[in-house]
Amino acid sequence: MFPWCGRNARLCDLDHVIPYDHGAPDRGGTTSTDNLAALCRRHHRLKTRGRWSYAMTEPGVFVWTSPHGHTYLRDHTGSRPLGHPPDL
Repeated sequence: MFPWCGRNARLCDLDHVIPYDHGAPDRGGTTSTDNLAALCRRHHRLKTRGRWSYAMTEPGVFVWTSPHGHTYLRDHTGSRPLGHPPDL
């Protein structure tokens, strides 16, 4: 589900969209199909280490934010940039 990544989902990691809380599982994101996204290992690590973030705005639609604030939409039609952060 990372923008422009073409890796087959069968070869990907499953990432919790709302993070699972190991310390308090009842308060964290569930391990269910509506809270999981397929990410290749490289992109899973980019997201997990905090460089990139994303939100699922509706099932199968993800808005990604780069470390520099650029946003990208990923859905069933593919990937496209949404915008750039304002110049400071």
